[in-house]
Parts: sequence; structure tokens; C-alpha cells
Amino acid sequence: MVLLNLSMRKSWFDYFDPVGNLQAIAQAVNHTEQAEEVLTQTQQQIASAQEAFADFVATYPRVAFLFSSTDIQTLSIPVRPVGLCNSLVETLGFQEAAPSGLDKDSSRPLATISLEALPDLFNDADILIVLGHNFSDLKQFDGMDNFVEHQLSTLKQAWKKNAITQSLNASQADRVYFIPSYLCAAVPGPIGTELYLEELKEQLLPAN
Repeated sequence: MVLLNLSMRKSWFDYFDPVGNLQAIAQAVNHTEQAEEVLTQTQQQIASAQEAFADFVATYPRVAFLFSSTDIQTLSIPVRPVGLCNSLVETLGFQEAAPSGLDKDSSRPLATISLEALPDLFNDADILIVLGHNFSDLKQFDGMDNFVEHQLSTLKQAWKKNAITQSLNASQADRVYFIPSYLCAAVPGPIGTELYLEELKEQLLPAN
């Protein structure tokens, strides 16, 4: 009966409102207290991450986001929040180095750009987060142990071999970070927040 009720109330769910979604589901299954505990824990994780990133943000405040196909021939940039991908990073204190002239009222969250436009758009970014995916040739990976490698390996190779991408200041400074796009775009709630924060810490923060 609960599942039936949930399916009949699709207006409850909004991809860009994971907190509201969780609270609605919790109310439907009579677990509101547990949901609030999870949300409180998530806020504590974010607050802890803000402290951990404070020095890094102060040194490298401007971040650019780039969504890429497997071979970097199709590139997109966010014009508004895309799951946690850019919104959580901004919550940590970074400033998005978004190019001017983007249509913020567009119904589409991403705008396609050309590879040749990268230097003009993002050469002043301190760091660049490249979000990629590869759901083709899934038979080539032999289990979850190398799933992330399968998602990003071709993209990393294409980026490394391309003269335009290597000319960017962020590339020259070795501050380009590759993250599977599903990690922040497909799981927008508390679980996704925790996973994305851990990935950002692992890649951006120096090891103790």
C-alpha cells in the first residue's frame, strides 16, 4: 500500500529537492525521526568538510566544471545546479568560474561548448573538475573493482593527449580532477553527498 501511495504522488518528488524527497518518503513510511537524524548527520558531514577544505579553498578559490563524453569531443558546462556536482562544491566555499552570457533561465541544466572554447572560458580557473562517464563497452570491465577506471580511463587519456586541454592553466598546474559523473548526478541525497565528499577529499586534499 505504501508503494502504491508513493507512486500516486509523483508531485512529491523533485530531482533538485532531495531533502524534500527524503522527508516525503519518511512521512509516508512513518520514519520522520530517522530521516531527520540522517539529514542532521549529512549537515555535520558538510560542516566538517568545509573546515577540511578551508585552506585549499583560500588558495585555489575558483573552480570550473566540465561534463565530457568519453573522448572529449562532446563537452558541456552547467548553467544551473546538476545534482550535487557543482552545488555541493560551492557549499564547500569554492567560487564557480562560470563564463558570462549563459542562459540561466534555460530548461536544460547543461550547455554544449566546443573544445576550442576551453582556453577562453576557463583558463583563469584555479581548478577544473571534469565529470565523465562511459557506459559503452560494459563487457570490457570485469567487476566493480575497476568500474571507476572503466568510466574515466579513456577520458583521461584523451585529455592528456590533447594540446588544447593541456594548454589550460589548471592542466599546467596539475589541478584537473576527474570524477565519474554518476557519483554526484545520479545520487543527489545523503548517500550521494557522503560519497561525493569522500571523492573530493581524496582527490583535492593532500594526504596527511
